[in-house]
Formats: sequence, structure tokens, C-alpha cells
Amino acid sequence: MSKKKQPVQSKKLSLKCNPLLLFSFLMSTLFLLVCTKSSPLYPMNDWVDVNCFFTVGKSILHGIVPYAELYEQKGPVLYFMYAIAALISDKSFFGVFLLEVVTFGLFLYFSGKIAQIFLGKTSLVYFIIAFLAALVPISRAFAHGGGCEELCLFMLAYSLYSVLLALHEKRTLTFKEGFINGIFAAAVLYIKFTILGFYIGLAAFVLLWYLLDGFQWKALLNTVGHFLLGVGALSAVVFGYFAIHGAVGDFMEVYFHNNLHLYPQETEETKWELIKKCLDTTLKTNTSYGWMIWLGFLLFAMEIKKHWKGLIMALMCFIGLAIGTYWGGRGYTYYGLILAAFCVFGLIAIGKALQLAEDSSAFGKFLGSSGFRSVIMIILVFLLLNTSYKKSSNTYLMDYEKEDMPAYRFAKIINTVEDAKILNFGFLDGGFYYAADVLPNCEFFCTLNIDAPDMWAIQRQCVVDGDVDFVITRTIYSAEYWNPTSMGCELVDQCTFYFEGVDFTYYLYQKIR
Repeated sequence: MSKKKQPVQSKKLSLKCNPLLLFSFLMSTLFLLVCTKSSPLYPMNDWVDVNCFFTVGKSILHGIVPYAELYEQKGPVLYFMYAIAALISDKSFFGVFLLEVVTFGLFLYFSGKIAQIFLGKTSLVYFIIAFLAALVPISRAFAHGGGCEELCLFMLAYSLYSVLLALHEKRTLTFKEGFINGIFAAAVLYIKFTILGFYIGLAAFVLLWYLLDGFQWKALLNTVGHFLLGVGALSAVVFGYFAIHGAVGDFMEVYFHNNLHLYPQETEETKWELIKKCLDTTLKTNTSYGWMIWLGFLLFAMEIKKHWKGLIMALMCFIGLAIGTYWGGRGYTYYGLILAAFCVFGLIAIGKALQLAEDSSAFGKFLGSSGFRSVIMIILVFLLLNTSYKKSSNTYLMDYEKEDMPAYRFAKIINTVEDAKILNFGFLDGGFYYAADVLPNCEFFCTLNIDAPDMWAIQRQCVVDGDVDFVITRTIYSAEYWNPTSMGCELVDQCTFYFEGVDFTYYLYQKIR
């Protein structure tokens, strides 16, 4: 008697859904659409810093080597990130917008994972993510969108999460955790090395933690090895790139030597006075999230018996980050955005208070019902988006068209000359290379906030030698720096536009052939 064959069931591929990750990216997209100037809702991102990064990133795709052929003072990994953005779209900021959405979304996600360690898998975590998504981008430190600090936030959030999770589970860091932390430490080193103070504090804590908890030396050496393997992996890529182009020396001189010796600000105040002053100013200025940081440390203090190791870790990372960020004596408002990595702890403190209210009253249980929270979440997101539009310092630019922007106005004139070359003289890159779709041909393609050797002389020589067809300035300079008549240039257009609280007048000069 033959056996009846059973029908063969086809195997279906199933994608595992991660609601927290999806929600994080949704919130990132919604709030960055409103708050960053890289958003498609804006005519362009006119932040000088971002345009420097974008110009260098785009130039990399055309074989131009940073530091050797273009002088800019941030790190190579930042330029590689912007090169990817330019690869997506080199004639708009859409690629930069996607870069921001991904990195900010990951910051929200890892912040949410931190909240789950303290609160459990509760829907309150989604409210925390929504508030972070709204309150961080409307801060003054967020500036115009696309800065180094914003792009590094997710790395710090992951590192805090990985160590807190290991503390919570009473184990050492896994290979994956150690390796990723090593990659991220190297990434901030090669983006903006002042942020490395965070990882110095983290490494010091891990050493102290392993010793206090009595882990074997083998476990410590393994973690150190995993971490250094991550550092080495990314370092090999960075140095490999410059070695191939024969520019390792240029990279080391410009990024490390010159930033350490030429960029710091001279002052009579001690380093500790400067750090305290800058830190105090930064947190008071960024009121939308500054209070969360202090409230977060209060959370640790209130639960000192349960989370004393977490408190020590957070303090060591925070102190290391503060020292690294402000040691050079400069305290630009946007520097403070990197401190937003600690914001989640303040919201966790509020979440714990709400959990206590839920457990102690019938009304609290009603507040905790999933249906009620879903309705509240929808209403909250709409209210927060409305608040973001009103409070963000960037949304004024939505009222303008591309034709209103000085960069696009000048681009129309510049593009009448075939294969035109331009020079952004006397200030940071104002987006003129971007709008005109022109690659720089002068080493100092703009004037930087650094006393770089021969910067002014090299720029003037480019004009005198006729290497550029147009020169854009933002101020009338003394003859010592800029004398258009003696350099054979004539003024062909000028335009006044608002930027960071000032109505700047931009001047377009053309070289007389």
C-alpha cells in the first residue's frame, strides 16, 4: 500500500518588522522635513559649513583630494559621507537630507533602546522618541542642519546603549559591541576629533568597570582587542585612501597639526574657566533640550543604588566630551548639539514618574491604555510639528524661492561663461560652487576661520593670475586683502540677503580678460 504524498508547502520569506526602528525613521523624516535646510521644502541649505563639506564631498567624486588639493579643516570621514550624499544628488541637497534622516533616525532609535532598559518595552518609549525628534532640531545648536555634531549623535547614542545594556545584563561587552564602538570612536576621530573626548571617558569607565566587577584580565584584553580592531578597520580605509593618492602627509598636517596649533582661540582665561563658561552658555542657550540633560543626571542620582555604574559612565563620558569640545577655547552655539546624546535620560525620568502614576490610580491605568495612547500620539505629533515650524530658526527660508538666493542669482551670470571658474573670497563657502555647479580650482576655495599659512596670499594670487573668472565676496575689504581694480576685476552684481541675524551684501566680481 503506497503512502499518500503530503503537499509540499512553499517557504515564504518573512521580513522581521522592527516597530521602534520604523517609528524612529518616521519621526526623523517628519521633523527634519520642517527643521533642516537640507529638506526639499527649502530652496537650499545656505549654511557655510555644510556648503564647505558638500563642495569637498562632491570634489572627491571628481578625483580631487582633500587637504592636498583643497584646504578644509574637518575630518575625511565627514567628506566621505558628503561624497555619498553628492553621489545621490549633486545638484540638490536631497542626498544630504537622506544622510540626516538616516543618522538622526538611528540616534532616535538607540535613544529609544536606552529608554527600554530603564522603562521596559512600554509605549512611553515612543513618546520619548517623538519628543526628542521635535525638541533637538528646534534648538539653536542644531543651526541649519547637516553639521558634524548632528551626524555623530547616533554613534554616541549607540555607545551609551551598548554599555548600559551590558551593565543591565551583568556581562562584558560582546565582540560586536566592542568592534562597533571602535569603529565609531575612529569615525568621530576622523570627523571632528574634539568629540573623541566622549570615547576617552567611555574607555576609562570600561576599564574601571571590568576591574571593579572582577572580570578576568582575558575578558578585558578581549574587549580592548575588539575595540582596537574596529579603530584599525576604519583607520585602514582612511589612511589607505590618502596613501593611494600620496597625501598622508597633507592629511596629517592640515587635519591634525594645523587644527591643534592654528585653530585654538587665544585667551587669558584658564582652560577650565573656558570649559565651564562654554558649557554653561551652551546649555542655557539650547533651552529646548538643555534641561533634559540635568534632569537625566538627577534620575541617576535618585536611583543611585540601582544605577550607580550607569551614573559614573554617563558622567565620565559627559566630562570627557565637554573637555574635548571646549578645550580649544571656542564655544560656538552649534558645538552644544553633541551634548544632546544625553537628553534621553531626562525624558526617562519623566517616563518613570508616569509609570508610578499608572500603577497608583485608575486614571493612570486609563492613561496607560494602548488605544488612548495611540490617539494621544497622533495629536502630539501634529502639535509638535506645528511647534517645530514656529520655533525653528530655519523655517523663515521656506518663504523664499531659489531665484531669491544670492547663490542662484549669481549662478545665472556665472553660467553665461563656458567652463567658468569661481572663488569664494573672504568668508566660508556660501553655496556659490553648489548653485553654479562649479568645482573649485584654488586650494583655498573659500576663506576659513583658521590662520592657515598663506591663505589670503594664495587666494589673491589665483585672481591675479587669472585662474578664476568670478570672485564672490561678502564684505568690502581693505585694499590690503582685496583690491578688485588692481586685480583686474569689475563688479557685475550685488545682492543683500539675511543670514544668521545679519543682512549680508554679497558682491560678484568678474575678471576682465
